[in-house]
Amino acid sequence: MPVVTVRTPKRPAKFDSLARKVTETASDLLTQSDRVLVVYGKETASIYYEGAELPTSGSHVS
Repeated sequence: MPVVTVRTPKRPAKFDSLARKVTETASDLLTQSDRVLVVYGKETASIYYEGAELPTSGSHVS
């Protein structure tokens, strides 16, 4: 299953910033796939989705 990782900048974690980036990325992925799963970590979030991998497979969004 393809995954996209979203990270916060190297400063104290701001959940609002992370949540905004995740929402934008997940919204884009939902235009291409039926299901998206977001798993939040301490300063990152992994977005798993069904379908073909993006052109930049295993990409990281900062």
